[in-house]
Amino acid sequence: MILPWLILIPFIGGLLCWQTERFGNTLPRWIALLTMGLLFGLGLWLWASADFSLAPAPGAELAWAAEFQVQWIERLGISIHLGLDGLSVLMIVLTGLLGVLSVLCSWNEIQNRVGFFHLKLMWILGGVVAVFLA
Repeated sequence: MILPWLILIPFIGGLLCWQTERFGNTLPRWIALLTMGLLFGLGLWLWASADFSLAPAPGAELAWAAEFQVQWIERLGISIHLGLDGLSVLMIVLTGLLGVLSVLCSWNEIQNRVGFFHLKLMWILGGVVAVFLA
């Protein structure tokens, strides 16, 4: 159940950054930093807690370390399927780390429309995480 949250957290954080822009330039920056820190922390937690074996048992299929699947449109046989393996968890950790670094690097550089900038940054990173889980 944590896999959809890895995608939703940056999107929700981006919306919060955009909506809090009217209260000043500092609050969206802190929200973005906390959101990316949360994504990075969840990625590290998944990396530490999951079992990433190198090879399956002979004759067995490859198994996901974490998996989420739900029927979306049953009549058409369409479902949402997210899976996490060793490579994708490393890419998610790297995305979280680069997200934290990008927020920190832009801290004093972006002066106009700070909340909107962080909205776009978070949504791009949320899309990248979704690609790694798809």
